[in-house]
Amino acid sequence: MLNGVKIREIRTLKGYTTKDVARFTNISKSYIEELERGTKQNPSFNKIVSIAKVLGTKVDELILD
Repeated sequence: MLNGVKIREIRTLKGYTTKDVARFTNISKSYIEELERGTKQNPSFNKIVSIAKVLGTKVDELILD
C-alpha cells in the first residue's frame, strides 16, 4: 500500500506543490492529493514509479511496510 504521508513529506522537502507533481507526472492534482490523504490507496505501479521519479526517491520509500 502507498504511504501518502511519505509522499507529502518528500514533496514538501523538495519544495514542490501538488500541482508541480501533477504536471511532472501527468497525474491529476486531485489524484495526488487523494493519495497523500490516503483516500486513494492502490494506484497503478506506473503512477507510483512516476511519482517516485519526480520526487527523486525509490518506489520502496513510498510503500508502507
